[in-house]
Amino acid sequence: MSIPSDLATAPLTLQEPGRHPEHGRRTRRKLIAIAGGPNCGKSTLFNKLTGLRQKVANYPGVTVEKKAGFVPLPSGRTVEVLDLPGTYSLRPGSPDEVVVRDVLLGVQASTPLPDLTLLVLDSTCLDRQLYLCMQLIEIGRPVVIALNMMDTAKEEGLEVDAALLARAFGAPVIPISGRTGSGMRELLLAMDREVAPPRAVTRTLPEPLRAAADPLTRMLPITGPLASLSRFHVAMALLLDEGEDDSLMRAVPHPLRREVLSLRASLDEEIPEWRSHEPIGHYRTIEDLIRRSTLRLKPETSVRERIDRVLTHRVLGPILFAALMAVIFQSMFLWATPIMNAIDAGVNALGRVLAPLLPAGPIRSLVVDGAIAGVGAVVTFVPQIAILFLFIALMEDSGYLARAAFIMDRLMRGVGLSGRAFIPLLSSFACAIPGIMATRTIDNRRDRLTTILIAPFMSCSARLPVYALLIGAFIPNRMVLGFLSLPGLVLFSLYMMGILAAVLVAWVLKRTALRGPRPLYVMELPPYRVPSWRSVILTVRDRAGLFVQKAGTVILAVSIVLWFLASYPKNAEVKPLEKRLEAVEHGAAASAALGVGAKAETKALRAEAAQIQNQIAGVSLRDSFAGRAGRLIEPAIAPLGFDWKIGIALLSSFAAREVMVSTMATVYNLGDADQTSVSLREKLRHAENPKTGERAYSPLMAVSLMVFFVLACQCMSTVAVVRRETNSWRWPIFMVLMMNALAWIASFAVFQGGKALGLG
Repeated sequence: MSIPSDLATAPLTLQEPGRHPEHGRRTRRKLIAIAGGPNCGKSTLFNKLTGLRQKVANYPGVTVEKKAGFVPLPSGRTVEVLDLPGTYSLRPGSPDEVVVRDVLLGVQASTPLPDLTLLVLDSTCLDRQLYLCMQLIEIGRPVVIALNMMDTAKEEGLEVDAALLARAFGAPVIPISGRTGSGMRELLLAMDREVAPPRAVTRTLPEPLRAAADPLTRMLPITGPLASLSRFHVAMALLLDEGEDDSLMRAVPHPLRREVLSLRASLDEEIPEWRSHEPIGHYRTIEDLIRRSTLRLKPETSVRERIDRVLTHRVLGPILFAALMAVIFQSMFLWATPIMNAIDAGVNALGRVLAPLLPAGPIRSLVVDGAIAGVGAVVTFVPQIAILFLFIALMEDSGYLARAAFIMDRLMRGVGLSGRAFIPLLSSFACAIPGIMATRTIDNRRDRLTTILIAPFMSCSARLPVYALLIGAFIPNRMVLGFLSLPGLVLFSLYMMGILAAVLVAWVLKRTALRGPRPLYVMELPPYRVPSWRSVILTVRDRAGLFVQKAGTVILAVSIVLWFLASYPKNAEVKPLEKRLEAVEHGAAASAALGVGAKAETKALRAEAAQIQNQIAGVSLRDSFAGRAGRLIEPAIAPLGFDWKIGIALLSSFAAREVMVSTMATVYNLGDADQTSVSLREKLRHAENPKTGERAYSPLMAVSLMVFFVLACQCMSTVAVVRRETNSWRWPIFMVLMMNALAWIASFAVFQGGKALGLG
């Protein structure tokens, strides 16, 4: 298949096993590639084998994740293990699958031909797994087969004859369970031994196809790198790859390329459907192997199938999925609120403790109003983010996530996409960046581009602190219909708004700029599994840890910069106010020294000092760099209900969406510099307009701002990833303009429409 121009790699050469492509000498460690289909437990096995001895990068020239690690073997030596993307066959249809084929044939840049392939098979559905197995056997390279999920197969009443499969393939077949660790010792022993190349399983091919492969086999060199591969398999791979600029085609001499193109043209005329004959021959052999090696001890209608009839039902399935999502968002408020309040109180207490220990002036303001207020305001929302990741990990680990993709396929097909786009979009609820990168599994370039452009509409975890802040400040905490929390219902509505906007934009794109045929989506539903709590907890820990790490690095840096921009340059009016403040504070200290008799006077002087501090902070903020920028864009955002202070937050949120919270914390600590350490939610709720004396913000403004954040594209990291994935600035620029225009229009409609109805 032809690789899209934006994913094309540089010309490659076939590599010898264990030999580095750049300098030609053998690598020190044995290289083992782990291959297998999606949902076969391959990544679980990789994690169990390597533990923390892992590194993640991208393959050169393509944005496909390269996960490698090191495994100590029983003999004492250590091998390098490479976790390949999941694929059903070596006939590539997406960038992921191209990488798998290229690595296993030795044509992937910077990756030597593996010394051994560890093939992971899901023993509960061998009929869909053995096609890849037979293709790997035909390559002629050493293979060890891990027959995974044997515990699940036993629960489903399946008995698989591993010894029979080992005899049929001439390769070690080890029954294991990656989840429980059963069979891992035997697998490590098999990986430690020198494994002979397997023997190809006999299959039938039509005579014209075999006749076309024979001359290619003779044209392949008899010495050098190709000597370690099955010559017939390489010839068949060249014939079956559909592109003229494929990485495999570029790895062979020009005369051979011309011969391949000529033979393809001849076969197209003689047998138009000739490409389908190759898998047909395999599946005839697979049916015979399944019949001889697999015994079902229980009836065909299993508990899993009965559950699927309900969860994937045309009507009940979507209702249950929507109900589950509603439960998730209700839980994010009900469960997280006590923990959030405790963190909020801790942050405020830390500010109160540190403030007297630091000298009055810029240093104290930087630490308390900038760093602690900015980072603390964001960290407060970690519990909600952890709960979101908890539910996503449970859905993925239990097998329900694939059912959700199946359910959503009907909706996706209505807008011109398929259920394959659902997983990247669901990943985008955590973060748009991995969601966009996950679109590389989509083989159709138009569908991939459409999914990339709508992924940022999914409300990522960075938006969650903004939603939580505004909902907590302006949405009353009361029940609806007796059992639904109004804040949870509002949060659910915001997520649904992002989904509906994505559907609408996808519908328009697939009928205009990215018009194309509706894709066919064939997917495999994995077996239901009891989630591994260790795996779930590690996932939540890692995801929440990344967020906290971001709060301690990016957000801390942005908070300090914002503090500077919001504090400088100093206004000329500040100096007399500072002198007056100094005199009042001196008087308060002297009064306090007189003891109980001067208590009332001391209290009055301290209140006056707090009032002067507010004046200083307000004047400084208004004329600061940040204040000037906010007032510059205020005419454009005033119709949306936003003032110049929110304008500062909108500008800063382009660095990262959640920075909006730390910005408001910094602005309101500087602009309302009392010593009561009231939470940011309280400060926003009671903020006053200095011109009118009325409340500065209303619930209608909060809804307008949340709508803006649902639809706006404000994350520069996301824009950079879209640029890298599309290899063009055209699409990220289009995405930014389109999303921000939609955000402004929708926010304008909400605020002005609400005012017309007398709601604000």
